[in-house]
Amino acid sequence: MKKTAFILFAVACAGLAPAQNIDVSANAGILTRSDFKFDPLVLSGNVTFDISVGRFILLSPECTLYTDSKFTTDSLVLAPGGTVNFTTGQLFLGGGVIKEIWLKSSAVSLPLELKLQAGVRASKFRLGAYMLTFFEEMFNDISFGFTIGFAL
Repeated sequence: MKKTAFILFAVACAGLAPAQNIDVSANAGILTRSDFKFDPLVLSGNVTFDISVGRFILLSPECTLYTDSKFTTDSLVLAPGGTVNFTTGQLFLGGGVIKEIWLKSSAVSLPLELKLQAGVRASKFRLGAYMLTFFEEMFNDISFGFTIGFAL
């Protein structure tokens, strides 16, 4: 039920994008632990809605799918969330929360994670870097991600 509601919400937002001040981008990237060994290599793909609120605020709801580089079904993780970003020109810097949901036969939900991000939105491209950490273990268990995206 939750997955269906989320899909309907995403489709509704995508339908509003041309009529409102909303930029939609499809992004691909990689994720690594704080040791930067990329073992295992985790790939990500997401859709981000950038909603301009005033001149300096950008609300960015998103949904990310993570998997290992072997694309095993046990590694699929869905991570809906969102950030509030401050923008100046093409640069953005912000923070928000995500919620990871493991898509195994018994969907496991992890605690909320803090997401801090920075990047550049130029023309049709979006380049970003972010950090994830669980609220319970603030900054003791950290992951770093890097993405490149294209406006839809």
